Amino acid sequence: MAEPLLLGQYHDAVTGALKKIDWVRDADAYPEKNVPRYTGLTTPAVYFSINGWEQGGGNEGQLNVNLSCDLFVVVDAAGVGISRPEIFLRTAAADITQWIDGQQFGLTHLEPAIFIDAARDEFDPRMDDYLVWRISFTQSAAFGADPFAQLNAPLKSAWLGKAPDIGRAHVDDYQLIYEAKPDE
Repeated sequence: MAEPLLLGQYHDAVTGALKKIDWVRDADAYPEKNVPRYTGLTTPAVYFSINGWEQGGGNEGQLNVNLSCDLFVVVDAAGVGISRPEIFLRTAAADITQWIDGQQFGLTHLEPAIFIDAARDEFDPRMDDYLVWRISFTQSAAFGADPFAQLNAPLKSAWLGKAPDIGRAHVDDYQLIYEAKPDE
């Protein structure tokens, strides 16, 4: 059984791993400000978004899901500090594409990420001052507590009683049928 995924922890792990890439100057959630146009973003940047999830199958007692995620590689369209921003953007998107496939972001209870596709992204008019590529991937994880997790100490002993001689009045009638060894 898997440790349940905490979305805040997952977000921090993904953005933390992105920040370790040499050319990435900013990594965070996709900007959500309600503004008509984004300006002043630190680029090159990679923004992370969880778009949703669907049933992942399995019958281990937890809800297994397939997360649908996007990474947005963002470069200033004016080419500030970059001589050929369009080529830099495609190269950066290719770098993220090969980097994302198989990633677990240091979280051992996730399945490795699976690259889906990458394409130019011109759908957010607030990003018109920037060049953007979207890299999509999926990742499987478990939601919810493991119903079979051992939360208490291991069983130390087991006693057997035979009805009707059971209960507190018959404690001396019980037989020890299992006792853990000190090293168990």
